[in-house]
Amino acid sequence: MVQEYKNSDLDLFQKINIQDPKDNFVNKKKRIKSSNADKKLGFNYALQDVNNFKNIENTLTNNKSKKKESVFFNQIDVDDYSGFKDMYPHNISLEQTTKKKLSVKKHLNEDGTYPSFDQDIITANKTKVFNGIYDEPKFLPGGDKYLLIEFGNIMNLELNFKAQGLSKLIEQAKINGVYETLPCFASMIVHYNPDEIGYIDLIKELKSLLKELKDNDDTIVNSRLFHFPTVYLDKWTKEAIEDYISKIALKKSDPEFIVELNNLDNVDHFVRVHSGTEYWVASLGFWPGLPFTMPLDPRCKLTAPKYNPPRTWTPKGTVGMGGSSTAIYPDRLPGGYQIFGRTPVPIWDPEKNFDVFKDSICLFRPGDRIKFIPCDYDEFEMIEKKVKEKTYKYDLIDEHKFSIKKYKQWLTQLDHNKKF
Repeated sequence: MVQEYKNSDLDLFQKINIQDPKDNFVNKKKRIKSSNADKKLGFNYALQDVNNFKNIENTLTNNKSKKKESVFFNQIDVDDYSGFKDMYPHNISLEQTTKKKLSVKKHLNEDGTYPSFDQDIITANKTKVFNGIYDEPKFLPGGDKYLLIEFGNIMNLELNFKAQGLSKLIEQAKINGVYETLPCFASMIVHYNPDEIGYIDLIKELKSLLKELKDNDDTIVNSRLFHFPTVYLDKWTKEAIEDYISKIALKKSDPEFIVELNNLDNVDHFVRVHSGTEYWVASLGFWPGLPFTMPLDPRCKLTAPKYNPPRTWTPKGTVGMGGSSTAIYPDRLPGGYQIFGRTPVPIWDPEKNFDVFKDSICLFRPGDRIKFIPCDYDEFEMIEKKVKEKTYKYDLIDEHKFSIKKYKQWLTQLDHNKKF
């Protein structure tokens, strides 16, 4: 590149003399001294180059023959910006500019005031944001191989049940060209092959299946229940929080922050509430195997905003909360959830060291449930040792049938005055 630059023809400057970088940067002590006194380290301009710079500067400064007297515009000239053009020598001269340009002044009232607008019309034209469940799902393209279906725009178990139900129907229908479905809180993605089924045809197939899903209360989901020993208010997440506070931004300790936001008595009360229910795995994302979950008992529903800005690191196995969703970090990762606990149980295993990972390197799948069991450091270390020895046995109820209808019946029987 340097040699090509030396051989090129430059319009304004003569060729630049470039020394061998090895002479200047690699071996400074043995630098070859140039006889040219004007040469310095790195890129050096020869004396003739300096003279050329001066000639160009003088030409730009003294060339009045090519440039009319500059006319700088002021507030009076807002209707005519022809003076602005003459600030540059290559622009049209003032003599050639005869027509004035109209300004925004023509839109003002005669007395100089702004025109008034009908507030009712403005309000009516504003975009209305609907928060809830759509009457009809929305179908949106996600590139050429994915279809996004939105059931609403809120984090809602009802919507996730619908996504789970449709996912099951798609699997049973065995639609030609459909590879997989990815249900989420209020939406789902369908992965398909456009060479086997077109976008419009796929929507028709899905709308037909949705008619069968009008009453999704009858849906029964295959749901495994995992028990996860967890150290709440642990030393590892505390270290991550303190590191964030010292290096990035001041904030309250995450557990105390959650207590304050949710009107709880103290951090012990928070632990009782958070561990008092099973959590429904609505979707997986952000990192392989990371579950986004919602509490099945509405009395245990807590909420907390994410970090802003996020953390640069989070301990592996950390349990955290963002919005009303609880997640487990599969590895040491950056993150923004409020963190308050840690589990020693792996939730993703690329090497498939445990039988539970025989079908996938990710432990969870949508529709699974998690119960966080508070434990102490001794139990944590014992499990951690078994994990390293590859002898740990996962505590789970496999292939449990979860009935949405029975779940909703259970909700009607809850004592909402109960305090955990």
